[in-house]
Parts: sequence; structure tokens; C-alpha cells
Amino acid sequence: MKQVYILLSKTGTIPSRLIHRLTGGAFTHVSIALAPKTDRFYSYARRALRNPLNAGLIVEDLHSFVFALYPDCPCVLYSVEISDEAYEKIKQRLQYYLKNYRRARYNFLGIIPLRLGIRIRQEFRLVCSQFVALMLKESDEIQLPKDPYLMLPVDFQKIRNIQKIYAGSLKNCNFDAITVSSVEKSAVC
Repeated sequence: MKQVYILLSKTGTIPSRLIHRLTGGAFTHVSIALAPKTDRFYSYARRALRNPLNAGLIVEDLHSFVFALYPDCPCVLYSVEISDEAYEKIKQRLQYYLKNYRRARYNFLGIIPLRLGIRIRQEFRLVCSQFVALMLKESDEIQLPKDPYLMLPVDFQKIRNIQKIYAGSLKNCNFDAITVSSVEKSAVC
């Protein structure tokens, strides 16, 4: 069995504030990590620090880039246990997106229909919540609470069998310590 990690966050950037106004959710961004003991997450977000319009598939580090500007931003880290086979399916799908990096662009115009519950399906033009939902759906084991193209960051908290392993400020989210600690706690229980 393997773990997939889901990080919900809310920075103070202008796009984050706009998304908060549109969705009203406590969190405005979602990312996914596959490897344990790492701070490497994947998502759809800005690629250039000073230009939020240059956005698409990115590799995020919890302590650099935009996150470094907002170390006190609230976040919640979850894990979901899946089979080795499901993990490999997600990993292969992620590799497919990484190979198509140039085509993987942020869908700015898709935020409003998404909030209104209008499903717009585009393979490489996504928002962060759609991307992470599509990765999870690829496992064939994780049941999403709604269609991947309609998922908002807050919806990830409703996934069956999801385990909260950290909640607090991003600067205190030491991924290595948290994942090791959660494994030790589950072994004791």
C-alpha cells in the first residue's frame, strides 16, 4: 500500500483572494504529492512569481516560490492510502502531464463556470482542483464527492478514507516530520 498526499492552502495573493471571493471556501489551492518524505507537490498555478497570468502545470516546493512569500498561510495536509497498482496509475498519468508541460495551461476562464457547477472538460486547460481530482480519479480506487471537472479545493475534504495529518501554518508544515510522525502514531494505535 502507498500514500497519496493532498495539500489545501490559501495564500494572500490576488488570484487567491479572487478565488476565495468566487468560491467562498476556506482554501483556494490544492496540490498533490506522490512521494513520501518530500516537499515536492504538483498542481496548476503560476509559473512566474511576478506574473500570475503565466500559469499552468507546476512543481511546487512548500518552502519556496509563492509559498515562501506567505509562510503563515493556512494549510491542511491529507493522505489517502491506495494500492501499489493505483499508485502506479496516478504516477503514469502525472508523467503524461509532465511530458505535455507546454500544453498544460491554467484555465482562468474556467473558474466561473466551475463555481456555477457547469462542467467544461479540457484535457490540458485546467485549474488546480480539476488537475488534482483527475490524478486521484486515475487510481480507480479513490471516490471523489463529485465530477473531477466540478471539484473545488474544499471538496477534497469530503473524500472517503482521507486522513488529516497536519493543519496549521505552512511554515510549520515539515513534511518529513509529519509523515514519519503519522506513520508512528498509526503503528501505535
